[in-house]
Amino acid sequence: VNRNFLVFSQRFNGGGAIIEKELAQGQRGEVKMAVKSREMGSEIFKIPGYRFAFAVQRPIFRSANKTFEVEITGPDMLKLKGNALNLIGQISSVPGVHSVRPDYQCGNPELSFIPRREDAARLDMGMQEIGDVIESLNAGKYLGEFNDQGEPIDFVLVQKKDGNKLSLDDYRSLPIWTDEGLMTHLGHLVDVEIESGPARIDHIGTDRAIKLTVQVKKDVAMQLVIDKVEKEVLVGARNDLGQEYGLRIGGSADELASTEKSLMNSFAYALGFIYLLLVALFSSFLRPFIVMLTVALAVSGSFLGITWNNLYQRGNILEILKEWKIPNAEAMAADWNWITFDILTQLGIVILAGIVVNNAILIVHQMLNNIKSGMEEREALLVSCQTRLRPIMMTVISSVFGMIPLAFGEGAGTELYRGMGTALIGGLGISTLFTLFLVPVLISLLADMGFHTRKEDLVKESLEAPVSSN
Repeated sequence: VNRNFLVFSQRFNGGGAIIEKELAQGQRGEVKMAVKSREMGSEIFKIPGYRFAFAVQRPIFRSANKTFEVEITGPDMLKLKGNALNLIGQISSVPGVHSVRPDYQCGNPELSFIPRREDAARLDMGMQEIGDVIESLNAGKYLGEFNDQGEPIDFVLVQKKDGNKLSLDDYRSLPIWTDEGLMTHLGHLVDVEIESGPARIDHIGTDRAIKLTVQVKKDVAMQLVIDKVEKEVLVGARNDLGQEYGLRIGGSADELASTEKSLMNSFAYALGFIYLLLVALFSSFLRPFIVMLTVALAVSGSFLGITWNNLYQRGNILEILKEWKIPNAEAMAADWNWITFDILTQLGIVILAGIVVNNAILIVHQMLNNIKSGMEEREALLVSCQTRLRPIMMTVISSVFGMIPLAFGEGAGTELYRGMGTALIGGLGISTLFTLFLVPVLISLLADMGFHTRKEDLVKESLEAPVSSN
């Protein structure tokens, strides 16, 4: 630690630590930051009412706050506050949640005058008359305007100011005369209570709302935490709320859902365009399905690559933690996800769909060319695999080695591309391994089932008419 610091002001007290720049770089630096944050948090959490935040390097093209919001809407602000307090405890216990912060802030104490409608009705006093009395007692009641030689003067009925503040008993014992000349007290018409009102009242649409900001742990995928909160907390809470109240996940979760939907649509469009291009290339509706099978293998390989890289990095992180003699190092390393299935990782899988089909295209297209040249179908397939093996391996090896820095590199901004690089390496490796064996097997299987490819089907007869001699 370079130095510690404290900040004191009228509305904020806090502190922190600045780590040496050289020690905060690379994997060891990232682990050190997490360990230091955990140590400071465990101590600061013991201070009642203390709010804190840890400042870390902001990734490129990504929000520094890994948060989403839980929105509670309804007509009664007090009930919204009670439900929000219950949800804070339940959401905080969900694995992967770092903290939950409400946007509801208590303001200054206020007096609430709750009418006793039955007692007021017996004295033939309406809510408007009671409101006029309370308004005159506190802020003053506007009666009209007097024009004094062109200068308007407001007439306001106010209480005589004597420097003494009214107590609750003074409000309750305030005498009031009705239109019939009967006297009663304000405490007979209303219940006077002291409450703490909100500093502000937010609205979503026309409904009052309280928002809970949920901070997700850095090494946990946000969508996974959102699904857990929805299933374990919000489903049961909605059953306890009335029909007038709403409970939903918003904020960054809406943006994440919209982005994932766009990526899924892009992936579907990519598969569709690839299939149509293959149909035009092979002049067949059946052969493209063999090539498209490599996409499924690539997606499986990308997940295997992410899982393997996480296990590998957890081993490295565990060695670092043991070197520093951190308590519960095994548990801390086991919960560490070096790579998460974020938006860029999903984008890498979309890119993968257009890359992995190239290997199968080379095999099938060369086989068709061999058949055109007069080879028998199985011989053409064997020669195609032999001649295309080297180009396929050269392409895959160069691509994998080119993406190794993305998956395993250290430094500023590398956390952005870890998932994409790992997904591309895993998808290319697994799909290539299976493509070299699975594609020829499937083509041979189709031939055994009677779906043969003949030279006559590929080479068109000449349609030129014979030239007549004069």
